[in-house]
Amino acid sequence: MIVTAPRAAGPTPLVRRTGGWDGRATLLGTALGVAVLAQGAFYAGPFTVVAALVAGAGVLAVVHRAPVPRPLSIAAACWAGFALWVLVRALLDDAVAYAVPAAAVALLLAVALPVAAGLGGEGRRLLQTVALALAVVVAASGWVGTALHLSPLSMPSSGLWRAAATITYANAAGAALVTGLLLALVTLPATRSLLRRAVVATLVLGLAVTMSRGAVLALAVGIAVLLATAAGRRGVRGLHPVVPAVAVPCAALLPSLPDGAEARPLLALGGLVVGAAVLLAADRRRRAAAGTALGAVLLGLADLVTGPLTGADPAVAVDAITETRLTGASADRVDLVRETLAHFATAPVTGVGPGMLDLTYVDHAGRLVHAWFTHLEYLQVAAETGLVGLTLVLAGTAALVAAAWRARKARRLPLRAAGALAVLAAFATQSALDFLWHVPALPLLVCLAVATLLPAPARTDTVTKEPVR
Repeated sequence: MIVTAPRAAGPTPLVRRTGGWDGRATLLGTALGVAVLAQGAFYAGPFTVVAALVAGAGVLAVVHRAPVPRPLSIAAACWAGFALWVLVRALLDDAVAYAVPAAAVALLLAVALPVAAGLGGEGRRLLQTVALALAVVVAASGWVGTALHLSPLSMPSSGLWRAAATITYANAAGAALVTGLLLALVTLPATRSLLRRAVVATLVLGLAVTMSRGAVLALAVGIAVLLATAAGRRGVRGLHPVVPAVAVPCAALLPSLPDGAEARPLLALGGLVVGAAVLLAADRRRRAAAGTALGAVLLGLADLVTGPLTGADPAVAVDAITETRLTGASADRVDLVRETLAHFATAPVTGVGPGMLDLTYVDHAGRLVHAWFTHLEYLQVAAETGLVGLTLVLAGTAALVAAAWRARKARRLPLRAAGALAVLAAFATQSALDFLWHVPALPLLVCLAVATLLPAPARTDTVTKEPVR
C-alpha cells in the first residue's frame, strides 16, 4: 500500500509577524512625551507637534491595517463627530477660529485611540512604560519645584507652594499622576516588589505635593473601582510600606510650603531619603536601608547647620492645608457654575458657540471677574456646544466603559479591565471639578492608558505563499 500526503487545497496562510520595532507606538509615545513635558500641549506650538506625531502614527496604522475593537471604533467616531459638530456650530456664528482648539483635541483623540488599540503586545508595553516614566517625571519635577521653590514647576496658590510640574498647573499634574498611579497598580509585576513600591510611592508623593482636592477625590474613586473586583484587591496587596514612605517626605516639606517661607532643600531631601530607607527595609535589604537612613540623618544635620535659623513653623502649613485644601467649599467655583448655567439656559440644544463662553460677572464678593474656564467640563461643553456636543462626548466615553466592562470577564485580563474602568472613573470624577479636557496631554494620556489595558484584537491580516509543488 502506498501512502501519499494530502494535496494542499490552496495557498498556505502565513500570519504576519508583529514583533520588532513598531513606529506607531514610538510616534504615540513621543507625542505623549511632548504633550506632558511641554505644559500639557496647552499652547499652539507644542500641540501642533503632538498632532503631527499622532497623525503620523495614524498613517502607519492605515498601512498596517490593524483591526480595532468595535467599541473603540465607536468612541473614535463619536469624538470625530463632536469635532465636526463643533466646526459646523462655529460656522453658524462665523467664528471658526474659536472652534479650532476643541475640534483639534477631539480629532487628536479620535486618531490616537484606535491606533493605540491596534497595537500588539510589544507596542502596548512600550506605551505603558512611556506613560509610567512620564508620570514619574511629573512627580519628581513637582517635588523638586516645591522643595526648591522653582516656578513654574511649583507655584504659590491658596497661600501654599503647590507642585505644578512640567504641566505647570497643579490640578492637571494631579490628574496625570492619578492616571499613572492606577496604571502602575495594574501593570507593574508584583514579583518586582521594590520597583513597584518605589514607583507607587513616587507617584503618591507627587500627588500629595500638588494638593489637588479633585485629584485626591479622583484617586479615591479609582481605588474604589479597583477594590470592587477580586483582581483589583489582589493588585493592591503588599503596598502598605508606601504609607510611611510617603508620610515622612511630606512632613519634611511642611516648613517650606507656606508662601513666603524659605526653601529647605536639605530637609526635604532628608525626608525623601528616609522614605527610600523605609522601602528598602520593607524589601528586606537591611544593609542598604541602614546606610540610607544614616544618609538621611546627615542631611538633617546639614540642614540644621546651613538652613535658615528661623524657619517657618510647620503648623502654619498645616493650618493653611486644613483651611484651603481639606474643605469642599469654594465660593469662586459656585460663582462660575452659576454664571455658566445662565449661559447654557440661553441655548441648551446648540450652545452659545465653541470658545464663545463669556464668563464676565460680579462674584460673591462684589468683584468684577473674567474667567475662561468653568472648572466643570461637562457644563462648559454643554454651554458652548449644547446638549448635542455633550451627548457625543459622553457617548464616546460610554463606549470605552462598555469595552472595559465586557473585558472584565476575559481570561487573564480582569485586573487590566478593572484598571481601565478605574482610570475612566477617576478622570470622569475630576472632570467635574477641574478643567482637564482643555489640557490635551490629559485626555491623550487617559485614552492611551485605556486602549493599552483593553484586550488586543485578533489580527486577521495575513500574507500567503504558494505551496511547493
